[in-house]
Amino acid sequence: MKIVFIQPNVGFNGHTWEALGIGYLVSYLKKFYEKDLEISFFSAFYDSNKTIIESCQGADIIGFTCTSPQYKHALKLANILKRKNNLIVFGGVHPSALPNLVLQEDAVDIVVKGEGEKAFLEILKDIDRGTNMNKRIYSCDYIKDINTIPFPDRNIIKNERNIQQAYEDNGIRIASTFSARGCPFNCSFCCSNMVWEKLVRWRSSENILDEIEILIKNWNIQFLKFSDDTFTLSKQRILDFCEQKQIRKIKLPFGANARVDLIDEEILENLVDAGCKELWYGVESGSPKILKDMHKGTNINQIRRAFMLTKNFGIKTRAYFLLGMPNETIEDIKMTEKLCDDIQPDVVGFSLLAPFPSNEYFDYETMKDWDWSMFDEYNNNWVRTKTLTNQQLKEEQKRLIRKYQEKITFRQKKE
Repeated sequence: MKIVFIQPNVGFNGHTWEALGIGYLVSYLKKFYEKDLEISFFSAFYDSNKTIIESCQGADIIGFTCTSPQYKHALKLANILKRKNNLIVFGGVHPSALPNLVLQEDAVDIVVKGEGEKAFLEILKDIDRGTNMNKRIYSCDYIKDINTIPFPDRNIIKNERNIQQAYEDNGIRIASTFSARGCPFNCSFCCSNMVWEKLVRWRSSENILDEIEILIKNWNIQFLKFSDDTFTLSKQRILDFCEQKQIRKIKLPFGANARVDLIDEEILENLVDAGCKELWYGVESGSPKILKDMHKGTNINQIRRAFMLTKNFGIKTRAYFLLGMPNETIEDIKMTEKLCDDIQPDVVGFSLLAPFPSNEYFDYETMKDWDWSMFDEYNNNWVRTKTLTNQQLKEEQKRLIRKYQEKITFRQKKE
């Protein structure tokens, strides 16, 4: 069976990332599907439409993984590729959030809602059984023990291209991995639970470190990014990982997302000893009112303490702020600016609220047919507050970018 997986592009900016979801899916199918498979992968960040279309000739299944900004391009390609003898499958965050709507598209035969490995394996088995595959939604139980999932097939997803891009941008070879799946929190602006829900499943330290050793040996990685929503969810798990990493004498430096309320001196000391060089915090706002509106579950004192401690341990800090919450005023933005001045992050980014499906700001009836390709975490024409227009918010964002130009995130520096 010939399968082609496609990572579509976004409407602008052209930011790319490793297609780890496809990498895991491919390795899972290779392990658990008993028949022969011919699998290939193409990314529209690197491959032209022409290359992708030509490479799909003779494919039995064409699978798209897409976020909301990638959805328009995915549909464009799907409509070109749709033939009577192939099956078009859509998965990822956007199809998981709006499975019934996506399935209404003429070019889409199947939607995978949520985690993809077991669902896609079931698709292949249903094909073998002769099941009618027209207009179906697959949503399987989550894999409880994610240690049973093989490491992502980085050759199939052509990971060297991403690594080389990181090298060109940063002068260092960087790769990513997940140490866990899921997030227990309920931030109003986030869509992570559309795929993972709130069920958190962890890989063992041994499993993670086995993969890290492969990344060092086979891919010459110089820095590792953990792509977890929050790496610091479990203190005991962090301490065990750090201890095992040192026992195995793995020197590879790494960085990860962390929450300000899940950091203390013991965690930071162990992270430093294990080679953690960066922690990335979703600060979001310097206004207590706005933090409450976001259901963030953190406060200003926790933010200040986390940044002070992290800096004291010599770990580089990154702060992400979000502008445009409905009740946000110019005074709230000034509070955010003051907090940024006080905590002095090494890197800072200022994004804009977007009503992605299906966070708290998404309205199905009025937004279901929107063109999401022109939405980005850093830019959109939709967001406004009760007192600030879209243009005013963008001007504030530009002002802050200019003020912190020496510390601004790589993507915003490019804009």
